[in-house]
Amino acid sequence: MAPEVVKETGYGRRSDIWSFGCTILEMATGKLPWSHYQFDVPVALFMKIALSEEIPLIPDTLSDDLKSFLKLCLQRDPTKRPHAQDLIIHPFLTNN
Repeated sequence: MAPEVVKETGYGRRSDIWSFGCTILEMATGKLPWSHYQFDVPVALFMKIALSEEIPLIPDTLSDDLKSFLKLCLQRDPTKRPHAQDLIIHPFLTNN
């Protein structure tokens, strides 16, 4: 879930962009976002998402285009996340 959803401060289409980024990250790595923390309970993960300024770990082994795409999707501030129409012209989608 996007930070703003966890904090219950609002939900919009840009929250879905965060979730899309998490899905792409999971597909690219085969691991759940935040899995390197190995939380025992979901509430601990929700607290991490809500209270930290971190984004999920993006491995250096991914292509530069994919890392750039994910960093856009995973902006903590929803007003800084792109709209879907902006993402469809990103090199990660247009060059692959």
